Amino acid sequence: MIQLVWLTLLAIHTGAAAVWWWLMPGGFPSSSGAFFVDQLAPPILVAALLAALLARGRLSQAILPPVLAAIPLFWMAFGISSRIVFPESFSSLWNLPFLGGAALAGLWARQFRHRIRPWWALALAAAIVGWEFPISQHAPEPSTRPTGVAFGAAPSGSSDHKLIRLSRDAQLRPADGRVVVRRGKLVLNVEPMLSFADRSPDGCWAALAHPEKNVATVRTLVARIHDGARSTLFYKDEDASVLDVSEQGGAIALDSRSRLSRPIFSHDNSFAELTVQGHHQLSVAFSPVPDKHIEAASATAPARFAYLDASGIFHLAKADQQKRGPYTELGAGRLGKGEPLVLTLYDDGKPVFRVSLDDFAAQASTDLSPTAGSGIPMNVISLVRGGDAESAPVLITFSLAATTVGRGTQTVGYAAGVYRDRITVTLAPSPERDQRTARSSSPSASPQ
Repeated sequence: MIQLVWLTLLAIHTGAAAVWWWLMPGGFPSSSGAFFVDQLAPPILVAALLAALLARGRLSQAILPPVLAAIPLFWMAFGISSRIVFPESFSSLWNLPFLGGAALAGLWARQFRHRIRPWWALALAAAIVGWEFPISQHAPEPSTRPTGVAFGAAPSGSSDHKLIRLSRDAQLRPADGRVVVRRGKLVLNVEPMLSFADRSPDGCWAALAHPEKNVATVRTLVARIHDGARSTLFYKDEDASVLDVSEQGGAIALDSRSRLSRPIFSHDNSFAELTVQGHHQLSVAFSPVPDKHIEAASATAPARFAYLDASGIFHLAKADQQKRGPYTELGAGRLGKGEPLVLTLYDDGKPVFRVSLDDFAAQASTDLSPTAGSGIPMNVISLVRGGDAESAPVLITFSLAATTVGRGTQTVGYAAGVYRDRITVTLAPSPERDQRTARSSSPSASPQ
């Protein structure tokens, strides 16, 4: 009976190590902890566990006891380390691996306590690995770069949610700070304030955070004031946010500032969001790669996204399956940290909207993502279609640091400070309009 328990335990751990090796991303530099945890250690574990599982005779008597001792020591060390590294996420969960390991250690001692050998460093190494594993899964120190722009407390004023008309084609919705711009049947929604879809209170995986701690941003309007053509809205959220919106010569200008009083670790979040609907076939061109149009993919198709690397190169990429690598590059171009990122939205190949984000490149983290691998950084611009039809609504999400590309729900941090997001929306001139303008201004078009 005891022999069956050990064989089952070896088989389960062999399968778990193989699955981890298969699921986790690759392409990390050999100097990183992710390379050891995700690429190097799993095949070594699989080989050692298989050897213990399949060995017979004297070989089995030599290697089976230390390998079986390594398993409970790993889990006991893992439980204690998890409680220390993740005091909230593992406030009670740490008991499961620790007590399970302790029970297995007692069972092992009954059967193998007289067979201790000097070379049983393998078991001690397993304890060290178990201790270090939770540390390897903790979110790295935040590497986003808030601007430091200051703003004062909200003044006393109205918190009325009544719509604000900016122009004939644009309106501001104070309840959530969303700007809606129309062009014929096309509708563009712009959400410019920093928002978090999930979080971890201690830098653990978001999926392991307690539901009461893993909450989305709640934003409440506390005041609104008007100064001529400009409207200023004040919000209470993570700490506070301010949004200035105005219409300037046909362009809609948004200037949002969101303050974080402490770092926030998140898997999924947005620095800004664009939603487009009413189109036939939408494509997007980014200013660093103006000649390359990229279409959004449905949620079940291989993801299409963009990112800025540490050397200042802006990339367009496609995942192999959904959001998992390997990744295929679709285009690349240079984007300086002080340069605006400009998107041109096309419908059926005709430009309809132009959206400029002045502050994305300056504040985005270019450190490597722990979930993507292959040199992909934390910052990401995702393009997702809400259905299989090409006319389905399209969501474009800008994240300064997220782990939505890749495998797992590890979190990354936003540093404390003020994040600024200046966005300008204009109606892109259509070719037909350009031609009409050119004809009307040419001498041959003048009345005789």
